[in-house]
Amino acid sequence: MTASEYILRKSIVTNGEMSSADWDIMDAAIKERAFVSSRVESVNFLDTCRSRIADLLENRRDADGALVSRARVVSDIMRAARDAGIARGTASLKDPGSYARANVIIDTNAGMAAGYVQAELASSHGARMAFPAQELLRFEEREKPRDWKTRWTAAGGKLYGGRMIALKGDPIWIGISRFGNPYPPFDFNSGMGVEDVSYDEAVELGVIQEGYEPPEKSPLAEFNEKLELSMEVSGPKSERLKEMQKTFGDQIQYNPHTKKMYFDGAMIHDVVKQVRTQFDAGLKQTTVKAKPSVGCPSPLFCEKAGTAPEAATNPLRLSPSAIFHLFQDHIGKDKDSRNIPLLDRELMLIGHVWRTPDSVDPAKDGKWMLTKTASDGNLYRLVVLPESSGGFSFHTFYKEKAVK
Repeated sequence: MTASEYILRKSIVTNGEMSSADWDIMDAAIKERAFVSSRVESVNFLDTCRSRIADLLENRRDADGALVSRARVVSDIMRAARDAGIARGTASLKDPGSYARANVIIDTNAGMAAGYVQAELASSHGARMAFPAQELLRFEEREKPRDWKTRWTAAGGKLYGGRMIALKGDPIWIGISRFGNPYPPFDFNSGMGVEDVSYDEAVELGVIQEGYEPPEKSPLAEFNEKLELSMEVSGPKSERLKEMQKTFGDQIQYNPHTKKMYFDGAMIHDVVKQVRTQFDAGLKQTTVKAKPSVGCPSPLFCEKAGTAPEAATNPLRLSPSAIFHLFQDHIGKDKDSRNIPLLDRELMLIGHVWRTPDSVDPAKDGKWMLTKTASDGNLYRLVVLPESSGGFSFHTFYKEKAVK
């Protein structure tokens, strides 16, 4: 997984004003899959942050051919906060529209992406044979540095010659993390990172004994499995599921087959990636079976479409074949000159358009069109079809140039 893919898979955003303290007590499975900025409830703002950070990590170029710079992303985030009406016009870190806050959002989320990618490489069996342990070190100075040695020992970590060193699979790495991740960053704006410790040095320090061999299974894989397990719930009416939906709304869905909670955007991401592979291979149709669904319709849709109250409990279902058609018609290049070609990652916005459209209008053959203004001023169009069963099926999604 690349750093930009890691960012884009974080498709969950908060609906309420969660503080960083509220965030501390959330389940690790939620933290790992969420893109969040404390006390921000604007979906559009968080989507802009997420997509622009992904652009930065992908080394994308703008319309003039210039590489997307950090300064440009900071400016875009600050402008998005103003457009969302959440900027307060101060320099405070608590102001979503401030220069300082934009930089923390970039550092934290891009840092997590880089940390995950680094951890993936460092967690292979070969890497753990040569470098079985790692050391927590300060990479950037801070005016008021936190006492990490106290935090380390309080979480059960051992010191070797005064150094904070542990095996790569040691629970201490999750224990010191505010985000519940076994890789840096371990806290907001911490300046701390990790560095590999070689086999010979680990033996010399007493971290391991001569002849040590690491487990075959990657500790990162085990971490991800535990996250999946922690998302299990007793059923569609479980209190835990209700709590998650209370915080994150209809972005959280229940899968009756796996009996787990899942995030609709992450499901779309995974299916899109599989469909893309088959499209690039020249297949005429997809063989992917998974059918992701996104949250329940907005009150505006129910009002305009005149749907029965019970319809509001039905999610929008997407078929892999419909996504395959998007690659044929709208992704990379668009058959209609009035449209702007979509990027793969923009399909993760389908759920946001479905839940929070700016307008809802009837379309041909009983379909409905939901429209939402993009951060660049152009228009996302989502076309859906009510099903006889009472649910809704996805028809198409594209981006139309705004009329000037």
